[in-house]
Amino acid sequence: MRFLAISFCALAMLPAVTNAQQLTQTSGPTQTSASGPTVQAASVGFRATEVKVDASTKVTALPIRRHEGQDVALMVVGVGAMIVGALVGKTAGTIIIIGGAGMALYGLYNYLE
Repeated sequence: MRFLAISFCALAMLPAVTNAQQLTQTSGPTQTSASGPTVQAASVGFRATEVKVDASTKVTALPIRRHEGQDVALMVVGVGAMIVGALVGKTAGTIIIIGGAGMALYGLYNYLE
């Protein structure tokens, strides 16, 4: 297992060691140019050359969600209750699992709303 981990690290470091990700030099020690595909050439769609700002193009801010942390906490506690219910087992565990699932779903509903 240790040999496998060391092999993956060596493969990850190989491009950096061999300068495979570096720019190629064309003429002279200071001039470098990139060859191959660019991000500009890979983009699809129209390109705006100038930005016009007026009242119709301004974006309004989304409303601030105030109770997001409580919703996440409900989901986490609900999943935790489901795990505890699975460990308890039998009838009591089933009741705890159903209660935890209800709590997690309620938290998810409030979070997505």
